[in-house]
Amino acid sequence: MSSPARRCLTLACLVTLAAPALAAPAPSAEVAGRQLVEAVTCKRHLTPAQFAALAKVLKPTELMAYSAQSDGEYALTTPLVVLGQPVNRLHLYDGANGEDGIDSYTAYFSTASVEQMAAVAKIPRNAAGDYTLEVGRHDLSVRPDDGQASISCSYDLR
Repeated sequence: MSSPARRCLTLACLVTLAAPALAAPAPSAEVAGRQLVEAVTCKRHLTPAQFAALAKVLKPTELMAYSAQSDGEYALTTPLVVLGQPVNRLHLYDGANGEDGIDSYTAYFSTASVEQMAAVAKIPRNAAGDYTLEVGRHDLSVRPDDGQASISCSYDLR
């Protein structure tokens, strides 16, 4: 025979298991945009699933939808502003899908050049001629990509 306290605890566990999981409310577009900007500038480490969920809050056109087996690419209907310049496309690379295990998030600038964005981001050109800056364990890079200037953060390299 079990004690009343044990029966109460068992009942509480059963109710908890039977209740539907409460999903956290989706963040506002403003919060999602801010967190995405922080992710591409190495200021906020997100998982690929979190990045994809935040990108979807902005209601972009999914050029390539993110899944557990693929990267995601999003064309933004309303540009984000990264370092004072408009961004029209985001890309996430899920390191679990590749050989390197490194997650990276990229934003593509609508009008700015690589040199402009490297200057704004305060990333000097290195000996190899690239614009890459170590930010703790991460690398922040500005480079040309698909005919546009891009900024990306590659996480947990060191």
